[in-house]
Amino acid sequence: MPKFLLIAEKVYKKFEEDKLFSDNLIEQLNNLVSIIRKEIKGTPCKLKYNFIDFEECLSKPLNECTIKIDMSLMPKYKNKGEYIMWLASFIERITIGGQSKLPPLSSIVPPDFSVKKDSELISENKKKVSEENVKLIENYFNSEEYKKNNKKINLI
Repeated sequence: MPKFLLIAEKVYKKFEEDKLFSDNLIEQLNNLVSIIRKEIKGTPCKLKYNFIDFEECLSKPLNECTIKIDMSLMPKYKNKGEYIMWLASFIERITIGGQSKLPPLSSIVPPDFSVKKDSELISENKKKVSEENVKLIENYFNSEEYKKNNKKINLI
C-alpha cells in the first residue's frame, strides 16, 4: 500500500497543478486513469484494463458492470487526505504487478524446526506449569520463614 500511496500523492499533486479536478465525475475519472497511466510507466505496475467505462460503473449495480469497480465510496477531491487514501486503494484495484510477493516460509523457518499439534502443546504446557506450581507451593510451606511466622495448629 505505501507504493500506491506515493503514486496517489503524485497523481493528486499533478491534478492540482494542472487544475484537472472538475464537477463532471466521469471526466475527472478518465483524467485520473490517464495520469495514473503516466505515473506507473516504468514501474512494475500495469493497468488491468485498457478502458474502464465509468458511466457504467456509476449508473449500474456492481454485479451488472463489466468491470467491477465500486465507485460509491469516492470522496470529494476537496478532502485531500481522504481522497488520496481512496485514490491509493483505487490504483491498487486497477493495477497488477505492484504488490511484492512474500518470501516462502521455508526461507524463514530454520530446517531443524518441528511442529506439534495444538493439543499436544497445550497439554505439555499445562503439565509443566502445574508441576512448577506444585513445587512453588511445597517450597513455600516448607520454608523456614513460613514455619517461623505460622505455628502449627493442633486440631483435636
